[in-house]
Amino acid sequence: MKVCPHCNNELGELGPEDRDRLRARRWKEQLYRASNLAYVALAMLLAGAIWWWFDGATGWDIPPPLGGVLLVFFGTVLYLVARAWTFWLRLARNRP
Repeated sequence: MKVCPHCNNELGELGPEDRDRLRARRWKEQLYRASNLAYVALAMLLAGAIWWWFDGATGWDIPPPLGGVLLVFFGTVLYLVARAWTFWLRLARNRP
């Protein structure tokens, strides 16, 4: 008999309403994770920008500090990934 990998219930024992409820809960958890990832990415981006601003004597100094630039770069990439994940989850075909 098949077993759900998330709750260890036998799938034969779950009714259609229970399966729909589990699918909706999994979708909400993924959406929550994608949103939290976007918040972490924005915090990284902001921390990198602040680091860059306060590292030099005149603000946005060139050459920028390597740590600040890395935080800005990875924060931007991570934010774009999180937003794409959120967009993908909100497509009609992926909703429960």
